[in-house]
Amino acid sequence: MLDELRKIRYARFRLEMTAVSQLRLPPYKGSTFRGAFGHTFKRLVCVKRDLDCATCLICDRCVYYYIFETPFSGEGDGRGYAFAPHPFVLEPPEEIRELYEPGAELRVGLVLVGRALDYLPYFIYAFEEMGQRGLGAGRGKAALQRVIALGPEPSNDRCIYQTGTGQLESDYPVGVAVPDTEAVGTQLRLRLHTPLRLKNEGRYTRQLDFSLLVRSLLRRTSDLARFHCGTELDLDYRQWIERAAGVSVATTTLRWHDWERYSQRQDRRMKLGGLVGEVEFAGEWQPFLPLLRLGADLHVGKGTGFGLGRYEIL
Repeated sequence: MLDELRKIRYARFRLEMTAVSQLRLPPYKGSTFRGAFGHTFKRLVCVKRDLDCATCLICDRCVYYYIFETPFSGEGDGRGYAFAPHPFVLEPPEEIRELYEPGAELRVGLVLVGRALDYLPYFIYAFEEMGQRGLGAGRGKAALQRVIALGPEPSNDRCIYQTGTGQLESDYPVGVAVPDTEAVGTQLRLRLHTPLRLKNEGRYTRQLDFSLLVRSLLRRTSDLARFHCGTELDLDYRQWIERAAGVSVATTTLRWHDWERYSQRQDRRMKLGGLVGEVEFAGEWQPFLPLLRLGADLHVGKGTGFGLGRYEIL
């Protein structure tokens, strides 16, 4: 499994911002950052904002269309895809504080997958413009200060961009989440930091078993490989899912957490609840560690673009 997962090219970044004026943000900031970022990105690159993307003559060459409306054009897939998974993950500031005075720092995580890595400058410019246009209630301003490329260890982190220099370094780690190390211990403990939204038999589940998690991770990684890395993972999915069924829940403190956001596109409030807390698994989970490590970086489930589905291996 390890060699196949290494086919997925991706990199992790941290965008460091500073409040210029007072900022008022919600406790969970995923929707605020995702909405403002998407709107700003489109303003920067779209030449016909009054058109539906799919009817635009240059949609197949448009960066915005690829990043946010990635079309599925395969044949014979059988899964009914209309769009591919987004090739990026936003990780909003973790703190639940709502008030940021001028000078306060905000750190936003960004993960880019496959071809999206070529468009890192677009993401940087969008964040700069987003901060200048304002965020949250009252449209408080923020300034992007620097971009840090994250390595496998904090000592490997490096600054690749500082606002005002016009220089972006292109030498940074790609695909850092699946080191070739052996798993130790008899139990595996995961902490779900942001709501995990997984469907089982058409409904969002309020329980998490290991096989469901593995199925979701295999689906997400294989889709990202196919749509954004131009490759297929050569894995016996049935065999891996069957092996996952032998891993059981030892202890759990998982609970359902409702998170609500307003959708400008649909002009209504939407609930995006999911599981948070900790869960401990027991059994032969060690062969799945590369997949779990990859999922910890790429997130899993619905709403990854908002930062949902982020977990940590403890």
